[in-house]
Amino acid sequence: MFVSFINVPIWAFYFFLGTALYVFFQVFPTLETGEMLNGVRKAEQVLPYFIVHYLPPGIGGLVIAAAAAAAMSSLDSSINAISTVGVHDIYRRLWVKGREDKHYLHTAWKLATAASVIMIVGAIILSQTETKTLQDAGVILISLLMGGVTGLYMIGFLTKVGNARTAWVGIILTFLFSLWTILNSRGVLPDWLSLPFDLYYTGFIGNIVMFATIFAVASLLTGKRKDLKNLTVWTQEGKIDN
Repeated sequence: MFVSFINVPIWAFYFFLGTALYVFFQVFPTLETGEMLNGVRKAEQVLPYFIVHYLPPGIGGLVIAAAAAAAMSSLDSSINAISTVGVHDIYRRLWVKGREDKHYLHTAWKLATAASVIMIVGAIILSQTETKTLQDAGVILISLLMGGVTGLYMIGFLTKVGNARTAWVGIILTFLFSLWTILNSRGVLPDWLSLPFDLYYTGFIGNIVMFATIFAVASLLTGKRKDLKNLTVWTQEGKIDN
């Protein structure tokens, strides 16, 4: 968690880079960058255009190699996580038990290949989709797909209530909330269910929905508490778990 704070200045630099390129091409405009800034072309093309046309060949190659390395380092960890969780937590535990490790290794390879293909297809679809920017689309997708995850973790870290059943109640309600935001943004809901709502806030409010739902349901449904020693901030060594 502490290391993740490094992301803050990194993302600040990314946004500053975009602002700097905007200012640069306002002062030194070209036909291509004018179309990018006006929305005729995708805005993400401005950085590759700058690299190809304004950076020296050696420096430009280093920047492209660094971008490719950063992309691969993110993708390989995601693919590895998908295959590991899929094999050990689902396939091995629920479907095929007691097989040799070689079998599970080959299954992991197949799952990783399938995940890679899905990622490639998704990237192609996303590149063809009409969006403001890829950053805008990425923020919305993360808000929709990851909304509530932080709230679920906060229940475990900051409280002494909740169990698997209450967590599922929170997950279901958060999913329904995310589904409502999608349908609401597309204008397919009746007027009495429609509200002015920006998809950017889906993740933030989804975390609140998750936390509040689990805490409320768990507080109402009293049951036998498990040993929570060292599992929350309130039950660390030296503190009394009431």
